Amino acid sequence: MPIDRIVIVGGGVAAWLSALALTLKVTGMIIVIDTEGIDDSLGIPLAIEPTLPSLADLHALIEIDEDNLVVQTGSSFGLGRALSNWGPSEAVAFHPYGEIGANLGPVAFQHLIARIRADGGTANLANYSVAALCAQSGRFAPYRGNARSVLSTMSHGLHLQIDRYRHFIKNAALQNGASVVVGIPEEIHVDAKNQISSIRLSSGQIVMGDFFLDCSGPARLVSGKMAGFSFEDWSEWLPNNEVKQSVTPSTAPPPLYAHVEAHDQGWQRFVSCQDHVEELFFTRRAQMYDAGAYTFTNGRIRTPWTGNCLAIGGAAAVIEPIASTQLHLAASAISRLLDLFPHRRDSSVEAIEYNRRTIEQLENARDYAILHFANQHQSKHRFPGRLANRLSAYQASGRVALYDEETFETWDWIALFETLGIAPRRYDVVADGISRGAIAEHVERVRSVMLTAVSTLPTQQSYLHTRRDDLA
Repeated sequence: MPIDRIVIVGGGVAAWLSALALTLKVTGMIIVIDTEGIDDSLGIPLAIEPTLPSLADLHALIEIDEDNLVVQTGSSFGLGRALSNWGPSEAVAFHPYGEIGANLGPVAFQHLIARIRADGGTANLANYSVAALCAQSGRFAPYRGNARSVLSTMSHGLHLQIDRYRHFIKNAALQNGASVVVGIPEEIHVDAKNQISSIRLSSGQIVMGDFFLDCSGPARLVSGKMAGFSFEDWSEWLPNNEVKQSVTPSTAPPPLYAHVEAHDQGWQRFVSCQDHVEELFFTRRAQMYDAGAYTFTNGRIRTPWTGNCLAIGGAAAVIEPIASTQLHLAASAISRLLDLFPHRRDSSVEAIEYNRRTIEQLENARDYAILHFANQHQSKHRFPGRLANRLSAYQASGRVALYDEETFETWDWIALFETLGIAPRRYDVVADGISRGAIAEHVERVRSVMLTAVSTLPTQQSYLHTRRDDLA
């Protein structure tokens, strides 16, 4: 049976982003059952969602101009995050988006820095990152020029004002032909082959469909009703299960980064957009319930795509957003669905491949989150196998082991290892074949070129002002 009617359950960002992508890329009727209420469709409800640079790929695919988006939603740009109290040093570490430094011949930049340190020198990786230098100075404009320019080594994300973002993509989806029904699923009609035929709402209305997306967040209003449903709890490694939120108005220029600070009982994050600042505090909930907090469990469902039901966003997995992965994982799932979209209800081949790739990505992202707590928790629990292998490989030789479906690349892992005080025991021996003077000259030249390039950029505020005038 062909897929003519796609039903999406949920009223949050995950649902409307899915709807917009499907209206543009797939034939058939797109129906959103808007469950309204709190938007935890990405996993944990946030007022400001810092995004990774990869979101730009999905935005380009669904024809969203990010400059226009930022101006219309009161959002801003992000170039990375500052981390404090995570390692042995009290200094604030900066994790930039994009590349760091430049290789010298066959020797990777991190091994040059390791050689400098071995010779008794000091070096901060962030001093050799365009994104970090821009964040420090408040200067920014998206670079769309020559790939040979040092500015092309900078990547950027967004600090999205999430309510306005949801309205933005909802309006776009409706304009592109999606339809909406408001209600709460009360009964899921599933046949003997684990195929959903329809959903009955609390109002009594029945919504028929051929393929169903569960974007209802951790409630899992549809996927949780499928035969064989089970949840893999990651609390052993990620025990935080409560978040408190505070949002205040602000007229100050928003920083180009989020600030993430470790505490004895959890961690805290500050992030800004054009007119608000959000403060989050994540902790492990005590016995007493706090009515002012949102509770959650880190983990994933074992099978994201079952029968003709696919879970996206928080319905598929929850990973506390210490590394800003929520929207990235939902966007990746949507892109993967478009790649593997089935033509018929019987889609077991596509489902197997989708699940393989999705689970691998979720576990890689989970491991990156777990690594943040290495200094607090490594004596209590063993790391998952793949993360233990990454750690051993880096400690042995400074090599970063990467796998399929990675969210974070080499420099992301190196920056986090550095912050945690995890250093390799040796560096690339080829670096010993380069003189100290040549290495020093190279790294200083890299920094000088970067500083000169950054000085040509406007401040973020000036750039936003110019874009507002252009779009007026």
